[in-house]
Amino acid sequence: MNWRQLFTLFVARIKQVFGLYAFVLIPMWGMFFLNEVALFGLWNIFGIVPRALDMGSMIGVFASWTMHGNYSHLLGNTVTLLQILFLFGLFEKNAYRTILKLIVASGLVTWIIGSPSSIHIGASGLCFAMLGYMIGGAIFARRWGYLIACIVMGAGYWLTIKEGLMPQEGISFAAHFGGLCAGLLLGTNSKHPYAPTSRQ
Repeated sequence: MNWRQLFTLFVARIKQVFGLYAFVLIPMWGMFFLNEVALFGLWNIFGIVPRALDMGSMIGVFASWTMHGNYSHLLGNTVTLLQILFLFGLFEKNAYRTILKLIVASGLVTWIIGSPSSIHIGASGLCFAMLGYMIGGAIFARRWGYLIACIVMGAGYWLTIKEGLMPQEGISFAAHFGGLCAGLLLGTNSKHPYAPTSRQ
């Protein structure tokens, strides 16, 4: 691959980064303000209730990442996502499809392992799922771009990751741990097939 091809790829991936920002952050912020202004907080009752088979909890499996308890909760997840989505957009070829898979997978694992007396909302499960995907891709699928991403994220977020994986009152350990496990599983199987190059 020559420098022009590398430059073209880089520009395409930067465009993908901004596309991912819109894809993930606009629904998060849009639903937060809609919930505050028009729904009077009712959107958050559709969070994930583990092993509950009602319609509300099923909605939560797919949409709990758009539910936040307050502005600081939303802002904290947004700051983290801005950085993870940047790395994800640079190194992931099928980023939109992969994020949809991670949303569903992290939601399902949270639904399976969480306490039945709890309700889980917020995008931190998605954050941990994306991190797990990059770790799985780096270690097991030998995707070296993700190894670089993991080093960058690990250096900046080691304490945050460590605290997020420790059970604490008011913080969804099930979403964090479940997201990480779901991401690891998908990342492990994320190696892209490469067609052999024939020489003329």
